[in-house]
Amino acid sequence: MAEETSTRKNIIHHLKKSGGMSIDELSREISITPMGVRQHLLSLEKKGLVTYTSRRQGIGRPGFIYKLTDNANNLFRNDYDDFALNLLRDIKNYEGPEKIDRIFSWRKERLLKEYREALAGKTGIDDTVTGLKQYLERRGNLVELNRNDTSYQLKQYHCPISRIATEFPEACAHELQLYRELLGKKVTREHTVADGAASCLYIIPRN
Repeated sequence: MAEETSTRKNIIHHLKKSGGMSIDELSREISITPMGVRQHLLSLEKKGLVTYTSRRQGIGRPGFIYKLTDNANNLFRNDYDDFALNLLRDIKNYEGPEKIDRIFSWRKERLLKEYREALAGKTGIDDTVTGLKQYLERRGNLVELNRNDTSYQLKQYHCPISRIATEFPEACAHELQLYRELLGKKVTREHTVADGAASCLYIIPRN
């Protein structure tokens, strides 16, 4: 939340604690004019952090209640990585490493189904690999795709589970298998973010 002004931070905190407030209510709470509140809310709305719903207030035009969006949750500390890591550690300790492998296998099967549905209708390897890049980008990944005469080089610069993959290499193993099954090719991987590289680099044969 460092990039937000102190006033916007104040607005965000009030909306978080209240679950939703009107412009007049925010104006009273943070001691600035309704016009000033409106300008800050507009800025937060453009960033996808705030939304609003209408609320009837008797006779006349409805008022609006401003609330934080799901995206705004990222402004507050989340311990999802720590929770997931500790959970996987407990499973490994109490149920063995085989269970960890099964968990990532289940994840691979779920993702494979999602990817196949997203790429339905794609024909040929070029169309499919291009579609894969676009789908990964829609999921929030930073992806680069290069081609030469023999292969495609798919670089993923962001790994959403890199902390987990660093400790549990099963995650990367099943990710590679996911691409092999999805593309029907002997995909190889040069390096990964989990190993300290800047990207996960997949080599996909063209033939």
